[in-house]
Amino acid sequence: MRVICSRKGLQEGVQTVARAVSSRTSLPILGHIMMKTEDDRLRLVAYDLEIGLEHTVEASVQEPGALTIPARVVSDIISTFPDTDVQLSTEPNGMVNLKCGTSDFSILGLPPEDFPMLPEVTEEVKFKIDSSVLREGIAKTIFAVSTDESRVILTGMLLQIGSNQLKLVSTDTHRLCVFDCPISECEGSVNAIVPARAMQEVTRIASDGGEVDVIISPSQIKFTSGETVLISRLIEGQFPNFEKVIPTEFNRKLIVPTELFAQAMRRVEIVARESSQRTKFTIANGTLTLTAESPTIGRAHEEVEVIKEGEDIRLAFNAKYILDVLGVVDTEAIELELSGEVSPALIRPQGKDNYLYLLMPMHLD
Repeated sequence: MRVICSRKGLQEGVQTVARAVSSRTSLPILGHIMMKTEDDRLRLVAYDLEIGLEHTVEASVQEPGALTIPARVVSDIISTFPDTDVQLSTEPNGMVNLKCGTSDFSILGLPPEDFPMLPEVTEEVKFKIDSSVLREGIAKTIFAVSTDESRVILTGMLLQIGSNQLKLVSTDTHRLCVFDCPISECEGSVNAIVPARAMQEVTRIASDGGEVDVIISPSQIKFTSGETVLISRLIEGQFPNFEKVIPTEFNRKLIVPTELFAQAMRRVEIVARESSQRTKFTIANGTLTLTAESPTIGRAHEEVEVIKEGEDIRLAFNAKYILDVLGVVDTEAIELELSGEVSPALIRPQGKDNYLYLLMPMHLD
């Protein structure tokens, strides 16, 4: 194989797919990037048997073929090359040659036929979604995905597809996020659970101002954005019935200014982090009082003016969980709906009905 491509294009491709390279594996080939010519393009692939990334760059193909090269090594080398064309070629002894300007490297590759093929994703369900909407939805839900490997089903995000509508759902049993996204050209309906790592990578490949094509088969999902493709396995199992746990009625409602609330919570959290993040909320008249106590630090007290409907109430929440949602809300105020000190609270951005955050309270001392 012999190709010539721009250093910038090659570096972008290597950096894109390298995130799927396995860092810990007994198979050396999984630490490599496979490069293969296709017409006047060079296709780069990395795959750790769970997530695969593929990116295509323009190239002048002088001799078609394929090669593999260690991902970390090629990334380090290309990043130091001058900004001019790079020639990639294979040598009879199995080495991969990289030339750029006066630089000349020969790196030990592995047989490309040993590189595992990316799985084919059959078109059982497919749709298109605006990339900015998808990134927003992931950002507003990914933080609630569980990290507890004993409940694997919750370490992924539920994609509920149907009727030109996509729901992104995540929960760790202490909180629940639901974000509604409009989609187009939807064919079929399905519930698919995608590993959190894959969804995080989707936010990186989704290009600005474009659309992401999504195809789902019974065991795999494929995202295509521009010249980049991500394929991930799906998590098998039944996601909890999240709709059943969302209360439909509340007897108290607060309108809380987002930024003032976030500032107060960040200050209170300094103390709360030393006591399991417990922060007490006292709602009386038009004031939300936040307090936290720690035997090793002391006490924090903050007040935020709110608009209240319903009776006064005292309850406690995890400060970090509150800050997580305040960090992604983009409205000037939030609506906080409550029923009692042991009932879940519902947080929504004021004036928007496409996002909700359900949070279980902590026990009051």
